[in-house]
Amino acid sequence: MKEITRRLYTKPVMLALALLAGVALVFALFVTSKSTAAPNSFPVAAGNDEFETAGDGETFHDFEGSPIPANFFGQGSLAYAELVPLVGVPLSAGSNVDTVIQRHQTVWSAGGSTALTMTGLSLRSINPITVTYSNQTTETWNMRVGLSAYKTSGGSMTINSSTFDSTLKVWPKFTFTRVSDGAVRELDTGAPTGPGLTASEAIASEDVVISPAPAPTVSKCLAATDSEGHTINDGMASATTSTSCAPVTLTSTNSPWGPCSTGGFCIPVPITEEERWARHRPGPRGTIQKGVAVAE
Repeated sequence: MKEITRRLYTKPVMLALALLAGVALVFALFVTSKSTAAPNSFPVAAGNDEFETAGDGETFHDFEGSPIPANFFGQGSLAYAELVPLVGVPLSAGSNVDTVIQRHQTVWSAGGSTALTMTGLSLRSINPITVTYSNQTTETWNMRVGLSAYKTSGGSMTINSSTFDSTLKVWPKFTFTRVSDGAVRELDTGAPTGPGLTASEAIASEDVVISPAPAPTVSKCLAATDSEGHTINDGMASATTSTSCAPVTLTSTNSPWGPCSTGGFCIPVPITEEERWARHRPGPRGTIQKGVAVAE
C-alpha cells in the first residue's frame, strides 16, 4: 500500500516539473529570438555608415512627380517625366562606396535617436535617357545624381534593440551630359530659387480609384544652368505651389541591424529608403560584387 501511494504522489510531481522545464525552455527561445542584438551593443557611437548601390533596378528617381521643364535640354525639348533607374558610382578611386551617411550623436540605449547627414552621394543612370523635341527628333543624355551645393541633406535615426527607423530629406543635384557632344545641363533642387524638385503627395492606397491626373505643371523650384553656369529655362510655365516642391524624403522603417562580428552597430543587409518618387536601396560596404558599381 505504501509503494502504491508513493507512486501516485511522485508521478504528478515529476510531470509538473517536466512541464515547468518545457515552459522555461520555450520562454528562453522566445527571448533569444527577439534579442538579436547583444546587450553590450550599446552605446552606439557616432560615426559614418558607408553603402554601395547595385544596378538592379531597385534604385531610381521618377520625374513624374515634378517633370523637367520644356526647353531645359534645348529650345523645343519637351518636358521629361520618366522613371530613371540608377547605379552607384564610387566616390573615390579604389572604393565601391557611393553613399555615406553620418550619425552625429552617440545613442546610449535602445530607442535613442541621432541626427543624420548624407555627406556623400554618387549615382548615375544605368542607361542614357532619351529626350524628345517638338519636331520629334531625339537626343540621349547621361544623368548623374549628387548632393545639392546649396542645402544640406539631413534627417534622423532611431536605433532600437535590433532594428532602426530613419528619415532623410535629400536635396539632389542632377547633372546631364549629352552623349553626342558632351554638352552639360545641371539642375540643383536646393538652389535659392526654390525649395526642391520632387512632389510630396502621400502614396494612394491600392484600393482607391484615382481620377486621371491633370497635365503636369512646371515647378519654379527648378534651378537649371548650362556648362558655363548661366541660368536657363527662365521662362517656365505655370508653377506648382512651394509645398509640392519638397526635397526627396526617404524613409526606412524597421530595418535590421546586427548582430555584428566586430561588435557595435552595423547594417548587414541592404536597406530600402523610399518615397513616392524615389527609391534608394543600397547595401553595406563590401556586399556588392566588384565591377557592378562602375566608375566613369
